[in-house]
Amino acid sequence: MKQKAFILAALFLSTGAALLVFVFSGISMLYTLIGILILAFIIGSMIWRRVSPHKRAEIKRLIGYGTIAGFLATCLYDLSRFLLIKVTGIQFWPFDIFGIFGKALVGDHATGLWVSILGAAFHIANGTTFGIAYTVAFGRKGILGGLVWAMVLELAMVTVYPGWLDLKVLDEFISVSMVGHFVYGIVLGYTARKLILRKEFSNHVSA
Repeated sequence: MKQKAFILAALFLSTGAALLVFVFSGISMLYTLIGILILAFIIGSMIWRRVSPHKRAEIKRLIGYGTIAGFLATCLYDLSRFLLIKVTGIQFWPFDIFGIFGKALVGDHATGLWVSILGAAFHIANGTTFGIAYTVAFGRKGILGGLVWAMVLELAMVTVYPGWLDLKVLDEFISVSMVGHFVYGIVLGYTARKLILRKEFSNHVSA
């Protein structure tokens, strides 16, 4: 069952995979994302048929908890970065990435606020689904597990983004990114474990 859970968890990294393909190949991120999501759906369906009804219910709960934990962690990730910039006077503005994500999805010709809104939605979906992947695979690990997960994401970001975006202020970029992922990991790890254990405690009491 653990192996199946890990595979299902990995399927929720589809948005990140689509972004990496776009960055390194230049292939349309929209078409790549659609293709990866279709493949993920097919693989997920094949695994789902081999999982018992009891385990299906458990996985559904974990996906629900991961959605809550991932969304909350993403919101506080962004809030922590915003507050850091306002308090310290850092000049790097990470939220320009929303427009970049939007253009990656619909093309460089696209303009207007809606492009940034689309990019922000992709960003939130990315953070949330990463949270689902973590919760399904490692949700009981707590804050430490969440931090390890977040630092893996941080490593991926600082490896890919500077070259892709031709960043000049690397020290500020890393500072903002590190603080954001630190907060993300704490919130994700704590919330996921809290939700899982609360349900298990409730089941134990009612048994």
